[in-house]
Amino acid sequence: MTASAQPVRSWSLSRRLAWRLTALMLCAMLLAAAAVARGTIATLRDLDDSALQRQARLVANHLPPQGEDGAALILPDEITQPFRASDGDNLFIVYGTGQTPLATSDPAKAAQAAPYIPAPLTGRIFRVPFVAGHRHGMIGFALRRGERWVVVLQGREQATVLLQSLIASFLATSIWLLLPIGLATVVVSLLTLRTGLRPLLRVSAAAASVGPARPGVRLPTAGLPREVSPLVHAVNEALTRLEQTIETQRTFMAEAAHGLRTPLAVLTARLDALGQTPEADALRHDADRMARLVGQLLRMARLDSLPLDVTQAVDLHAVAVEAITALVPLGLRRDVELALLGYDGTLLVSGNHAALVLALTNLIENAIAYAPPGSAVEVVVTAPATISVLDSGPGIAVEHRDRLLRPFERGIAATDGGAGLGLAIASRIAAAHGGHIRVDSSPTGGALVALDANSSLPG
Repeated sequence: MTASAQPVRSWSLSRRLAWRLTALMLCAMLLAAAAVARGTIATLRDLDDSALQRQARLVANHLPPQGEDGAALILPDEITQPFRASDGDNLFIVYGTGQTPLATSDPAKAAQAAPYIPAPLTGRIFRVPFVAGHRHGMIGFALRRGERWVVVLQGREQATVLLQSLIASFLATSIWLLLPIGLATVVVSLLTLRTGLRPLLRVSAAAASVGPARPGVRLPTAGLPREVSPLVHAVNEALTRLEQTIETQRTFMAEAAHGLRTPLAVLTARLDALGQTPEADALRHDADRMARLVGQLLRMARLDSLPLDVTQAVDLHAVAVEAITALVPLGLRRDVELALLGYDGTLLVSGNHAALVLALTNLIENAIAYAPPGSAVEVVVTAPATISVLDSGPGIAVEHRDRLLRPFERGIAATDGGAGLGLAIASRIAAAHGGHIRVDSSPTGGALVALDANSSLPG
């Protein structure tokens, strides 16, 4: 017996693509949000830098001429008043030669910031890390006018608070925006992929129906995406070639078997005219074997070429009686008794009466061939739809049971000169009835061959 196949873990292409597309979109949106946030931060800093430069130019434009410097410079109130009103958030310092302070809007804050102001001044934005009342420090800008330098400083608290508020608001808005977009992406992706894969499901269903009984089935090509259409067309062309090959083989087998019947009949008639001699008996045995082989080949060709109607209401008990009655003479010649056991009454199933009789006849013939003289072959009918044939012969080894269901395969202990087609024909008939042939050991040590059919009745 063959080992059972390990279950293959399947996965959903639509779900995998949907989640991957969603993850890709969310990552892209997060990267875009990060880029916007970074650009916003850079813009805020540029605005701060621009404001410092404007303030420095405003102070520098109102400086008195260079020659009028005294102990301290006096600037107009309209320039100094905004700085004093800012509570120290904005500060200016005017330096003279040697970076000597000449004027400032807040001497105390200027003294605290002095150690951190670059020396010499370079005309670039710089940072003062600590000034009382400014835990975030200050930023400054130095502008040169002649021998003087105008330094303007601004506290970082306002910019930092604004930046933190902006980032918090931006992140909250982004999260509430990303969640529905992500959910909508998953739903739309799943629906789109399922709709796109629906033609492939139809193709799969059609492919599952392709078989020896329906060789003309082709895979549907309507509505397929361009990426899959060439594959389906190629499969259909392969099925066409396969159907032609099968039809050629069936035709050849049927014609060859049919053509051999007439020469075999003539040969048998001539052998009967030879009388009873050992040589003539041997030739008759060979001719009988050839006739049986030709007959089985014709039956197999008919099974392959014509669809079998299995919608009739068939009585399995009547099938067993007819098959046994036909083989009683063979059993008498072999000194083998045939017995019908099991279900006693009408047991209706959906099937083909003639085909089931043929299948059971082949099973009983095989049992008679292997049964020892003086033994019995039992035919047991059991519900819902099983006919078993039991003998007392040598039995069938486990490793040979599946092989014997193939054409031209014979048991090791075969002595009847059969062609090895009986079980193969029975197996095909059982498959046409939605069932199978089951080979096991009988309680007496011989073989048990059961035909399990579909028990459903026609509507």
